[in-house]
Amino acid sequence: MPLQTPDLARRPPGLAGLLFAIMAAACLALVPAGSALAQSTAAAAFCARDLSATDTRLKATLRRLETTRSSPIAQRCSVFRDHIRVMQQAAVVFERCTTGRHRQENVGQMIGSIADWREIVARNCR
Repeated sequence: MPLQTPDLARRPPGLAGLLFAIMAAACLALVPAGSALAQSTAAAAFCARDLSATDTRLKATLRRLETTRSSPIAQRCSVFRDHIRVMQQAAVVFERCTTGRHRQENVGQMIGSIADWREIVARNCR
């Protein structure tokens, strides 16, 4: 059976655009008005940093997926597992640092992608 991987190009609106939107929404959503501003500013700063680091890790793992496209399956399996780990960490950051509809959509998409990649690993890796 041939190796089956998700078509990353089919996932709108693109990971980079999605992550930018998530980071922007998180920064705006986490800075409330009023007396809690000082407390929330620190949380917003941590989330902005975590979202930026998450973006960097996701881009790196996507590059590894692309560069190992023609590699032996044994090497690709370790890249697939690393990609799953990075997405799990990203889901935790999105859950903590986004709110409302953005959180629901982005965490849901990430969980769906994790399930897809776990299926790929189960079918193709040992």
